[in-house]
Amino acid sequence: MPNPCRWGVSDDIDTKPMKQINPSWQAHIVLLCSMSRPEGAPKPSCGHHGAEELRGWLKAELQQRGLWGRVRVVTASCLDVCPQEGVTLSFQGKSGAGDTFVFDAQEERGALLERIIERTEG
Repeated sequence: MPNPCRWGVSDDIDTKPMKQINPSWQAHIVLLCSMSRPEGAPKPSCGHHGAEELRGWLKAELQQRGLWGRVRVVTASCLDVCPQEGVTLSFQGKSGAGDTFVFDAQEERGALLERIIERTEG
């Protein structure tokens, strides 16, 4: 029976393999948890602590500095850290090495931006 997977190697010669691309931001991607669980949910979530607003702010700051395109900030539904306070963010580099933080989206955003700039330009 042919492999029905359309995203990888297949036993079916009519199935196309996955196409690898090289976007300009491939070396630097920021994953920002934006999960918003309902009040009273058993697990806390980052979405109630400014994740979406932070994403917009980071994008604007990176655009202003000419780094947008080399760095991409995207929201993720859940990074499975679930802090009581703050937002979870993971900064991933081309080598696969990355750092994950829980931080205050208002008070620590400047330090976060500086860290992203340092890693991008370094």
